[in-house]
Amino acid sequence: MMNSTSIIILNVEDNEATRYAKTRILQRAGYVVKEAATGIAAMRMIAEEPPHVVLLDVKLPDINGFEICRQIKNNPATASVIVVQMSAAFVEKEDRVRGLEGGADGYLTEPVHAEELVATIRAFVRLQQAEERLRVVNEELALQAAELQRSNKDLQQFAYIASHDFQEPLRMVTSYVQLLAQRYQGKLEPEADDFIGYIVEGVTRMQELITALLDYSRVQTKEPQVTPTDCNEVLRRVLLLLQLQLKKTQGVVTYDPLPTVSADATQLGQLLQNLLSNALKFHGQQPPQVHISAQPEGKQWVFTVQDKGIGLAPQFAERIFMIFQRLHTHREFPGTGIGLAICKKIVERHGGRIWVESDLGKGSTFYFTLPR
Repeated sequence: MMNSTSIIILNVEDNEATRYAKTRILQRAGYVVKEAATGIAAMRMIAEEPPHVVLLDVKLPDINGFEICRQIKNNPATASVIVVQMSAAFVEKEDRVRGLEGGADGYLTEPVHAEELVATIRAFVRLQQAEERLRVVNEELALQAAELQRSNKDLQQFAYIASHDFQEPLRMVTSYVQLLAQRYQGKLEPEADDFIGYIVEGVTRMQELITALLDYSRVQTKEPQVTPTDCNEVLRRVLLLLQLQLKKTQGVVTYDPLPTVSADATQLGQLLQNLLSNALKFHGQQPPQVHISAQPEGKQWVFTVQDKGIGLAPQFAERIFMIFQRLHTHREFPGTGIGLAICKKIVERHGGRIWVESDLGKGSTFYFTLPR
């Protein structure tokens, strides 16, 4: 922020005594003051080196202050210069209105006390400095937005590579290993069959990880297409997709009537599918039972997905939403460790938050919020 000694004020006044008095007041306040006795001289000085503030007498011998102010404010190079008009002759309300509507930042009638003059200048300088800080912040935000957009494009390019170039050699390896298994099953040493099985399992898991990363990157880079979305209809579509898993686990999903929200229907479906799939997967000895509901709270809906599964220890309640964080081995419960990270990203991009309350062996309740 500039201090007063670096702020230049142009004092435009045709009366020598008045000009001298105002200059001395401003100099004692610590400002650098330049002087002009005519409008033409003032315009020349402003063009050569725009000051921070112009203290402008309305009644000048050549050009009146209203016209000078108009020219200053209409020129992009000087539009940000603070103009405070002063007059001992034009003191009516209509004069002040004319001056302010002509672009002046302030209008003082003379005689004016020294304290009032200095306080007025300081107030306008503070405002100008605040606007300058805001301009700098906006420029920085614009640069950050451009960098984020570039980063998103890079991430989209990575996703394209992951979905094509990375998976192609894996598909080829899988095909040839499966061909080996078909032709030489039982014809090689007993360990060979195990080795082939390990290779197929490893390649398949790598393909699953790449697909999951692709899903995560799409959520990260694609702006949600927010429209009024019936959650009941979204849930019905999700349950159709989970029919095989429901049949395999003998799971039951119940739900209360759900609201219509402003959301991306595709991403909302992905969110519910991931939460329900987890609830069906992590069940105990009994078939899984899951219940979904939603309640309004202030300006948001709070959704709950409650299960009676194996639960988790409270200290892991935040860790499970981090990418690749797993509490169980792949052999215990298959998966990539990305599903809940995708859920978190979807909810946050809709302006909400997601969390879990759970006790080990007593089931889990996942909560997430969406704006009403």
